Amino acid sequence: MRHFRFIVGLAVAALALASADAVAQSRQPWSVQASGEWAFPTKDYGELEGGATLGWELQGRYTFGRFSLGAGYQRTTVFKSDAADLTGTLSLGFVEPRYVVAVLGERMAPYVAARLGYGALLIRESPRITENSFTYGAGAGVMIAVAPRVTIDVGGQYFAADFGGSGGTAGYFLARLGVAVGLF
Repeated sequence: MRHFRFIVGLAVAALALASADAVAQSRQPWSVQASGEWAFPTKDYGELEGGATLGWELQGRYTFGRFSLGAGYQRTTVFKSDAADLTGTLSLGFVEPRYVVAVLGERMAPYVAARLGYGALLIRESPRITENSFTYGAGAGVMIAVAPRVTIDVGGQYFAADFGGSGGTAGYFLARLGVAVGLF
């Protein structure tokens, strides 16, 4: 519950900062975005510490009307154990189609998105273990214009990582706070 209140507080703060005339993603066809992430696993990892963990992503986007298509790289720690000196990190490339469902005023644009990715679960221990993974998911968010070419992106998504074989599937809720910059 504490994490939920924190995320809602961030969203309210971002809304308070909104002061520009239009959503940057709608104005410039090409943009780049950097985001910080909080991941919340949907299963218990037993002795591993699987609570909220941090990650980041970078993506480039091409926008045409209310649709945009992004491609990028995500790196998110999904579990760790200080006692065993063990860390599991998802490292993957992804594509993300996005659709703006409405433009609220001249500053905010809520959207829905899907995501499909491929990468690996990197487990740091001795020896290092790597398991390939497909990821897929969907989410929603809101873009808030803070300058003619700068947009704050507050969003969330659910995604699953399918490790195949003995690895099974693991699910995660992810909260994202990012900054997008329209290029041209």
